[in-house]
Amino acid sequence: MKFAKMTSTVLASAAVLMMAAPSATFAATLNGGVDDNDGTALPQNDRTKMGISFGDNSHNANTGYLRLQMVPHVLDFGNHNLLDTAYPVFSANGQNDGKADNNRQASYADQSGATNLTATLNTKDSELAAVKGTAWATVVDKQVARTNADANNTAASGKWTLSVKADNGLAAVSTDGNRSTTDTIDDAHLSFNHTAYAQTADIFGLTGEGQDADWATSNKGTETATKIGQGAIAGSFKDNVGLTLNNQNKDVNIVTAEDGEGQGANVFGWTPSNIKLTMPTGAAVSNATYQANLTWTLASTAV
Repeated sequence: MKFAKMTSTVLASAAVLMMAAPSATFAATLNGGVDDNDGTALPQNDRTKMGISFGDNSHNANTGYLRLQMVPHVLDFGNHNLLDTAYPVFSANGQNDGKADNNRQASYADQSGATNLTATLNTKDSELAAVKGTAWATVVDKQVARTNADANNTAASGKWTLSVKADNGLAAVSTDGNRSTTDTIDDAHLSFNHTAYAQTADIFGLTGEGQDADWATSNKGTETATKIGQGAIAGSFKDNVGLTLNNQNKDVNIVTAEDGEGQGANVFGWTPSNIKLTMPTGAAVSNATYQANLTWTLASTAV
């Protein structure tokens, strides 16, 4: 009797399972139908953007046949334990010259071990090999492409100068960017030593700006590409450029391009270790970040 009862229970359970099994279905939501999906039709798409960058890819808003396209945006002299008057020289790679044990961090702006912020040029252009790895300034000269030439504005390269000046001296800067009027260091000396120079016809390859995209395929661009090296600035730029950091607003000339010189992109560069900040004798510092500002100027010499 016990055996019969157990058998009956198992059979009953099997019957329940058979009754609960779902019937086969084949429908889903069809592609291509708004009504079928009660919304955006299938298939549906979305996008992902990914990227990686190297160096300083920013640029200013300047335009024109002749333009100042790039200057060093940040010169980073690092973060240090103290100012030792016996070792007053600092380099834009974040080092205190001659006193390595005084270096705390490579960057003045981020004291958590961040990379030094003095950007240097990355390039695959063999014509720019001399300035690769330098903090750089670029003057683009496309005056030969001028379509509105007249007696005063000619379709010829050159007749311009590039200069730099200090807007102010070093001053402690608060976390909200305000300059101190009392914690200041006047008359520190900034020098750009051993100026390197290179010229290229591949303007767009250097700048990446849309306004230069048609240069290489235009008649003027093709003409330039066959004359790389002609029209280069013939040594009329300074090997060493020095300025005093104060508010005297004295422009210091870096280069003068004569008539017929400078067609294409002209790049002037300095390795960060050759950009020097020398603190004045008697300078005293606080636990603070000190900043000064420079203005670079491209001007015509045409009269």
